[in-house]
Amino acid sequence: MTYRPPYFRVDDRDALLPLMRAHTLATFVTSGAGGLQLTHLPLHAAIDGETLWLRGHVARANPQWRTPASEAAAIYRIADHYISPTWYASKRTDPRTVPTFDYVAIEARGPIAYVHEPDRLEAIVRALTEEHEAQVNGAWSIDDAPRDYIETELRAIVGVEMRVETLIGTFKLHQHHSPENIASTVHALEALGTPAALALARFMRPPSTGSG
Repeated sequence: MTYRPPYFRVDDRDALLPLMRAHTLATFVTSGAGGLQLTHLPLHAAIDGETLWLRGHVARANPQWRTPASEAAAIYRIADHYISPTWYASKRTDPRTVPTFDYVAIEARGPIAYVHEPDRLEAIVRALTEEHEAQVNGAWSIDDAPRDYIETELRAIVGVEMRVETLIGTFKLHQHHSPENIASTVHALEALGTPAALALARFMRPPSTGSG
């Protein structure tokens, strides 16, 4: 299980699901007789009733699906960045600081099944394609390719289906530091201006409060 101090916990599915859908590439991890195995793959998150399902596919040549495993973990890395002690407002009066890494990550766990039926496998591929095409304002469809080509491609993959029983959000964002240190760290990240720094700064920035 993931180690998390209580103040880093965010386990609200309604808060985590949009992040999983915006950052679909997960590390899919299983452990069985063949040892620990992992594959990086996009997963489509869908809710059926009250159940959250994660679905994707791996290459048929990938040995992971051939190794029996009753459950799996899917790990999403949403944002992360190195934090320099020089960024802390408190360093001006207290030199007792060390570097760290802040991050936002999500871990899903649950039983898994591998999908071989052509119709179900095609439905997984369609859902993934439609989700990602929408994210890039694209309009490509499986139906745009020749049917015999699609059928050949489907025979080269195996579907992955996880019923999520545990959803764990770890938001390590300096919650145990003073508001001044958080503000100065956000300022430093925004001054760097790199995509990774700005992504983490958006999570660290305190929510604005309206007035009136």
